[in-house]
Amino acid sequence: MHFSGLKIFRTAAIRKFFFPVVSWILLSVIFAACSSQNHEPASRARQAGEHAVTQQAPINGGSRDIDVQEPAEAGFALMQSERLGPLRLGLPAGELLQVLGKPEEKSERNVWGADGAEHQSWRYVAQGIVLGMIAEGAANKQQIDGITISVPCRFRTTRDIGIGSSREAVLEAYRKEIAQSSGDSAVGISDDTVIAGSVYGGVVFTIKDNKVSGIFIGAGAE
Repeated sequence: MHFSGLKIFRTAAIRKFFFPVVSWILLSVIFAACSSQNHEPASRARQAGEHAVTQQAPINGGSRDIDVQEPAEAGFALMQSERLGPLRLGLPAGELLQVLGKPEEKSERNVWGADGAEHQSWRYVAQGIVLGMIAEGAANKQQIDGITISVPCRFRTTRDIGIGSSREAVLEAYRKEIAQSSGDSAVGISDDTVIAGSVYGGVVFTIKDNKVSGIFIGAGAE
């Protein structure tokens, strides 16, 4: 009787403690396997999503240009080479005065903490031109650091885009500098803005009623 009772007790103990432990181990293995399988596709999907944001994609369903640059790189090169009529970044104040004359308005000259340089705005109100001027270095001579035009300015870019040009003309002229996602939406394009390059440097076209209403050349963000 004693051994029989002990045997029953041991059997019950095994059932009470052994089976739950084994069950827990099996569930842990299954859970780990499932987590591993789910993690890999999620990781791949996330990587694909990150890649899609920086990928250059075709405009209006066209073929993708293989020589498209990254937005920041393309924008910097573009804003250094692009012009609006006789205006360009880096044009000295002396030459600017010969071209446009004195501006109707000038802002105060202020030193920006972001770059330590002295900045000022020159406004040619009647001509629809606002210029950001910068003075830096030992010479401390002013030059153009940003160009904004609107009506009634008739200046055009080197790719023949000006106020009143169609949105489609802008997309075609600057297709290699416009940053896009791999889907239908584009990072550098919206209903009211087209960015050739990036906000850190490039050309920004303001669109109204499907036509260009303003053009900015320069760095819109530091």
